[in-house]
Amino acid sequence: MQLQRLRGCCGCHTASRHPNKQRAQVRPASRVVAVRVAASQEVKIFYRSGWSGGRVHGSVQGGDWKDYELRTVTSAPGKWLSTSIDLNGRSSASAPAVEFVVTDGGSQWDKPPEGGNYVISAPGTYTLRNGSLSQLPAAAPPPVMLVSDLDGTMIGDDDGTAAFKAWWEDHGLLRGGLLVYNTGRALESFQQLLRSKGHCLAHPDVLISAVGTKVYNYTPSSGWQEDMVWANQLEVGWRVDAVRDAAYAALASVGKEAMHFRPPDEQNDHKVTCGVAVGVLQRVLDQIQGALDRARVQANVIVSGTGDWRFLDLVPVRAGKLQALEYVRASHRFPLSSTVACGDSGNDVLMLSGRNLAIAVGNAQPDLVLWLEQHVSDESPLPGKQRLLRTKAHEAYGILEGLEYFGLK
Repeated sequence: MQLQRLRGCCGCHTASRHPNKQRAQVRPASRVVAVRVAASQEVKIFYRSGWSGGRVHGSVQGGDWKDYELRTVTSAPGKWLSTSIDLNGRSSASAPAVEFVVTDGGSQWDKPPEGGNYVISAPGTYTLRNGSLSQLPAAAPPPVMLVSDLDGTMIGDDDGTAAFKAWWEDHGLLRGGLLVYNTGRALESFQQLLRSKGHCLAHPDVLISAVGTKVYNYTPSSGWQEDMVWANQLEVGWRVDAVRDAAYAALASVGKEAMHFRPPDEQNDHKVTCGVAVGVLQRVLDQIQGALDRARVQANVIVSGTGDWRFLDLVPVRAGKLQALEYVRASHRFPLSSTVACGDSGNDVLMLSGRNLAIAVGNAQPDLVLWLEQHVSDESPLPGKQRLLRTKAHEAYGILEGLEYFGLK
């Protein structure tokens, strides 16, 4: 058993190979952002309108006109549609990389206000909204994987939460970022939160929930789907019945006045959660450890909280907020230098203790501040920047401040 104690168009002329050309005005984006796709000779288009779907109808390097489906962007549903067009390594001195118009698949068409068709001359990432086609410059900060706690970090001040959402939807996701929420909340609790805060809370691509025992991936077509690769690897050395038996035995020893099981929605097949009075905490830990050792069960025991009571989470040895973060990071191939974890309390220490960059927001609780002071000299994956940063701004404003400091905003 490992103990982790936390302090605290109108349409184009499809009969013609080359519809009427007129270059749309292409203006640089107002903020410099990175584009990962140029090396792959790809054009990626982010399209904003009131349509729920649609198609880009276009020609690549003067070739035949084809349809490219526009799909809802995961972390900006209802705001952006996108498609990628592979240039196939082809080039033509006489034809643009891509010439196109956009349609909703019915009678609605989007063409440049001045007429003609939209024209893209080089690989890269582009946005199209209100008739304005803009390219995102390639020389800029890399895409960021932003992993944030919810309560007290991403949420708490609706204005700050909305400010982050605006930045993420207009900049962060466009350059290939990944938004992950890492929370103790169960999926159902998070979905309720998202419904109530949807006006200001950015929609994530990935949810790590229940103290790192659940990983969910979101797609607009399928909704939230549990990552079974992650779930299956948690079975190593784990038997939930034996863990529950160990907790029940400890409860019987100290009594219901000093220990209790948390509600059913806080339990799952890879997580047993109890509340324990501080006065009997060490006794409970010793008794549980002995029982697990005798049963030959491997587990992480996570203690968190403040005051007279502590939360006690018993999870598989491979589970936890940091372990799940590392799994998602590896799955999406983000480097440590552009992976940022954000938190506000001792319950976030594990998530912030990895090798990636980390932000403790300005409203961080005393237990996290104390831990931060003890680790301020941790080696950083970003030359010239400290790995752990405590911001002046609170909650989501602090996240934006931290991203600015790391050069990722």
